[in-house]
Amino acid sequence: MQDKELYQHILGLTSPWTVSDVKLDIPAEEIQVRVEHPPGTKFCCPECQKELACYDHAEERRWRHLDSCQYKTILIGRVPRVDCPEHGVKTVTVPWALPHSRFTIMFERFAIEVLLMTQTVKGAMTILRLQWDATWHIIERAVARGKARKEPSLLPRIGIDEKAFAKGRKFVSILYNLDNSTVEAIEEGHDTQAAKSCFSQLSQEQLQSVEAIAMDMSPAFVRAAKEMIPLAESKIVHDKFHIMKMANE
Repeated sequence: MQDKELYQHILGLTSPWTVSDVKLDIPAEEIQVRVEHPPGTKFCCPECQKELACYDHAEERRWRHLDSCQYKTILIGRVPRVDCPEHGVKTVTVPWALPHSRFTIMFERFAIEVLLMTQTVKGAMTILRLQWDATWHIIERAVARGKARKEPSLLPRIGIDEKAFAKGRKFVSILYNLDNSTVEAIEEGHDTQAAKSCFSQLSQEQLQSVEAIAMDMSPAFVRAAKEMIPLAESKIVHDKFHIMKMANE
């Protein structure tokens, strides 16, 4: 089996896409796989799925794929564009990567698995041989996909808390569903505005459905809840640790 045929199978490429060249770049520690399509191929508009002739191509792009042994596998190609009568000139969707991503779907899936196992960005980026920003880019895209798929539901019991990181130099506010332990919103900071931003991500129906709000005795969180949650005074529940601490002071 020739190298081009091998990578055609490895990548799972089907017509009209083919591997046109495979190059080993030892100094860069990369296997560069060039992909292309035959002239005259038609593609679908990403908005309406209407089949159209290729209008032109975007600039050459690179996508990181799963490693081949110790070498990074890099897909290289120019993505076609179509001129849709209804939506104008649009870049088509390629089968190996999501729009605007620098990684293939298979690499992003593997990266998320590594992140879940390591539980740290630093640990994952070391294994994946990625920079900090690239690793966070994958996380942000995964979160966006998850939020897009998530069905809205009523939230009778919620909690809001702060989480410190960067050795206590930075904080985020986290709003979560106590019934199924899912995160509903995250915002930078732990002041009133951050908490209000968390609550503002809920629909009016969800805000109306709240029956209890668990939190520590942070004045910022209390103030935000009273401003955003109907009848919040009767719904705020403080944890036992902070109540006992205040009682003993």
